[in-house]
Amino acid sequence: MEMEGADKIDQATQAKIWKHIYGFAESLILKSAVELEIADTIHNHGKPMTLSELASKLPVQPVDLDRLYRVMRYLVHMKLFKKQEDEDEESIKYSLLPPAKFLIKGWEKSMVSAILLINDKDFMSPWHHLKEGLVNNSNAFDKALGKSIWDYMSANPDKNKVFNEGMACDSRLVSSALVNECGNIFQGIQTLVDVGGGTGTAVKAVSKAFPHIKCSIYDLPHVISDSPDIPNIVKIEGEMFKSIPSADAILMKCILHDWNDDECIEILKKCKEAVPKEGGKVIIVDIVLDMESKHPYSKVRLTLDLDMMLNTEGKERTEEEWKKLIDGAGFASYKITQISALQSVIEAFPY
Repeated sequence: MEMEGADKIDQATQAKIWKHIYGFAESLILKSAVELEIADTIHNHGKPMTLSELASKLPVQPVDLDRLYRVMRYLVHMKLFKKQEDEDEESIKYSLLPPAKFLIKGWEKSMVSAILLINDKDFMSPWHHLKEGLVNNSNAFDKALGKSIWDYMSANPDKNKVFNEGMACDSRLVSSALVNECGNIFQGIQTLVDVGGGTGTAVKAVSKAFPHIKCSIYDLPHVISDSPDIPNIVKIEGEMFKSIPSADAILMKCILHDWNDDECIEILKKCKEAVPKEGGKVIIVDIVLDMESKHPYSKVRLTLDLDMMLNTEGKERTEEEWKKLIDGAGFASYKITQISALQSVIEAFPY
């Protein structure tokens, strides 16, 4: 009996390793489900679909029904889709479970662009160079693709588009939480500059929710030239390490996690110079790691920390690490607000 118990324990622990070995499978099957537009197809159909109905509507043709069945079987196991049993195997139908709504394109909380970015073959390749990335003055992205992530995207417009769309997806998710849950943070602000605002997804949401605020995007010249014109939003070219336009508040969404501590302190000092002594503040939207947290996003946040290390040599930070940066830049105090997104809102008050 003791041996039998030991075998069961050994089997269970070995199963954990097998699960980790094939951890990539769920990510890539998820990517394939998006590329095959499975959730969109069932959603647009308006009711559960049989396997043959689904196969006839997919963007690849002709579809092998047995192969599609096996993919759907795995997606059902992932609890993204529901298989409605029927005595007649021909009449088995598939419908969406709640998480599958995030696989549907065209609505503000769609995660399609993020899925395609994170699982892109090139953007995944630095993970294969994690070992080399541990070496001092080495970078996994450079090892994988021969240049920095920024130089790579500048030389590859198609990949730059995938990256920007993925970032815009993240911006939509966090911006929705920011404007709907943090209205008090924007009280008393008349002017706001979104530093590193990219295509303007975040600041557009702020401007729409708080139309009294005069909003601007501040980014590098090539980013500004490629960004769309947005009503009531001023676009300003520049470099944040040199100067930052003056405003009542500076917004930085997922900017500081790209940089090391000394660079972050330098950026924050520029921000401090840009805001007024009375009522001025810097609004940082970034991840706050908490190793004791049982939050559903905790593991994702840790994964994103490694993602930053591999791609930009940046990092996600704990509250203690954020305090070190804010104090180092000469700010008087800060306040952290948790929102229903991966990121939190850190208000840094310079005076």
